[in-house]
Amino acid sequence: MSEADARRSTREACLALIKSGDIIAVSGVATEPTDFLSHLDTVIPNLRNVTVVKSKDNEYAYLRDPATKGHVETIGHFYAKNMREGHQLGIASYIPSDLHNYMAERVAYRPNNVFVAQVTECENGTFQIPYCQMFEQEAFACAETVILEVNPNFRRVRGGLEIPLDRVTAWFTSEKPIFTIPRSVPTEMDQQIGRYVAELIHDGDTIQLGIGGLPDAVGAYLREKNDLGVHSELFSSTMADLMESGNINGRCKNINKGEHLATFCIGDAHLFETVSNMPSCRLVPCSYGNNPFVIAQNDRMISVNTAMEVDITGQICSESIGPMQYSGTGGAADYAFGALHSKGGRGIVAFSSTVKGGTVSKIKSVLTPGAAVSISRNLADTIITEYGVAELRGRTIRERAEALISIAHPDFRAQLWAEAKAHGIVV
Repeated sequence: MSEADARRSTREACLALIKSGDIIAVSGVATEPTDFLSHLDTVIPNLRNVTVVKSKDNEYAYLRDPATKGHVETIGHFYAKNMREGHQLGIASYIPSDLHNYMAERVAYRPNNVFVAQVTECENGTFQIPYCQMFEQEAFACAETVILEVNPNFRRVRGGLEIPLDRVTAWFTSEKPIFTIPRSVPTEMDQQIGRYVAELIHDGDTIQLGIGGLPDAVGAYLREKNDLGVHSELFSSTMADLMESGNINGRCKNINKGEHLATFCIGDAHLFETVSNMPSCRLVPCSYGNNPFVIAQNDRMISVNTAMEVDITGQICSESIGPMQYSGTGGAADYAFGALHSKGGRGIVAFSSTVKGGTVSKIKSVLTPGAAVSISRNLADTIITEYGVAELRGRTIRERAEALISIAHPDFRAQLWAEAKAHGIVV
């Protein structure tokens, strides 16, 4: 019997390895061990004070089951609907953090003793976590128990985290399709805002984009650009298209010239094929990819993010609705700092001017009480709505107010000026 066969197990036996008091960190996005986690509720009733550290993706019954209180708590750096519901039940909690040092800070405070990930099959004595490198390295390094969910459909990628066989406690096979999301269809609003964004991106720039209708609209306009580079938190389907078409080639980058860097993949099946087959694609940990001082080494670094609301002094909230945690800081501040300090760089925050059918302005005189400041006004650079571009870098409070109110929805501009004066923001 080979060493790999000796460590081969079943899902049920792997779940039985979990003990009361364990802190389980799991890999993220497409490499989250969904088979393991979807059956965790079979052992939860017999356990106490188990902590699961996970990302936002994928939903499990125990995340919204009040009966699990005292048995398991889920914590993470980014909320989605599943964890927001768990939070309301007191069985989920948010970790305020920037992504570049999120896991390093967490394990320094309370290290996980169990690590679980979805991986490739074993080759030459190692498994690989192929599609996500956000925080896996730190979580794996401190684990005493390592459980792997092997997916035969996974393919290796450059930079994926290698897991030596001798560090594996047990593994089991679970064949399932790779976690994908469909491409977004940009709205007319997305296209209008995307056009403004793309006008600020020039040949030879290095870019960071997210996912969704707006980034996809930006990507469509980037087909007119040449020699772009990628240093990004994520690889998206739109980026895969631009890499294949040659619009992105990385030849003008200062560091990692000719390479396309990201920390995880999220998109359609074509994206995963591209990242696996294109040698210039490489995954890196967030401790490198999201490190603001590394980001800033790329000249003309253009970061494009979004926000939930912005006040007229430049404070940017991208993660909460008042005090209610909605998502997370993620890499927003990492890339805002890096792009601002890049030679010729630009940190863009782009969004539609209103929400709730046009009844609420996303540009406000003051943030909603309790709102988290994801990007401080000291790092605010370029804000874009469908009404234009507001440049904030180096501007006074009054100049910022004038610029931001000018790109707010016209229905709210008079009100914003009146509130700004009433609050003493401008006189």
